[in-house]
Amino acid sequence: MEESISLFKELLDFSKPRLSEFFQNVNLQERQFIFDDISELCYKYLYYTNDIVQERQNFFNIIPSLKKVCSGCYKYYMNPRNISNKKLDVILGRQFEFLLIDFLKEKEEINSEKADKSYKNYPDNLVKGDDNEIICYYEVKFLTSPFLLTYKVRPGRECYEGSTTLDIAKKIKAQREIIDSLDEDTYYVYWLDYPCVKGVFFWDAKEVFKYLDEVKIEWNRKEREGDFKGKKKIAVTKKIYLPLLEMHPFSALYYIFKNKKETAFKIINERKKNFKKPKKNVRVQKSLNDF
Repeated sequence: MEESISLFKELLDFSKPRLSEFFQNVNLQERQFIFDDISELCYKYLYYTNDIVQERQNFFNIIPSLKKVCSGCYKYYMNPRNISNKKLDVILGRQFEFLLIDFLKEKEEINSEKADKSYKNYPDNLVKGDDNEIICYYEVKFLTSPFLLTYKVRPGRECYEGSTTLDIAKKIKAQREIIDSLDEDTYYVYWLDYPCVKGVFFWDAKEVFKYLDEVKIEWNRKEREGDFKGKKKIAVTKKIYLPLLEMHPFSALYYIFKNKKETAFKIINERKKNFKKPKKNVRVQKSLNDF
């Protein structure tokens, strides 16, 4: 856990100058682009040691500041953007793609770069080994806004674990055909910056597609201004929400990129050993001193 947190803090420090410039005229949520003691507790109890979806209120006694964090989150994000801006979303997404690529190159000289630039349905990025052979491919998704009403769309889901959005469109179908034809593994990488859970998490494309086959679609949001260019719909409104608790931590991805899969699997299995299973919907009556 500590290594994943340390890597993410390094990524934030590395990214700060470019993020400050890019968002200089944007009114950000008060906890955006920070990772503090509250973030560490949220990472530990909402994600790392947790393998069962519980109501977020169950954690208020474990994470004393979480109730305040949730209140600030609701005040900010329950005023949704009324106008869709596909172009801005693409530009924003690319910022985080390149930040991650550049961070990996500088930290450990991991040879990561854009994949097939001529075919937009190809996975975003790839990683090469010392022999210049491709180790793997990966898609990058940056998310800062939790889906606060996910429990209404999918009963039993919660905003902190059920907001890892994947758009359902022609692109994902075309991309799946490409990924299935590749010899190398592909990973879906999520850079999350919620007010509570923050970090980099990933899932093997095979697991993503399996989940997609099982749930089909979880939400079809209402169309809004900016979703169309003329009569052509350019925005994706059909969504699924990957289960964060089944995804893997940043440090495991880091070792996959270093072509050390055995170490990555050990990290993934170590997290499973740390799972705690309090009864669902039962408020936990422990304080921080008990841990």
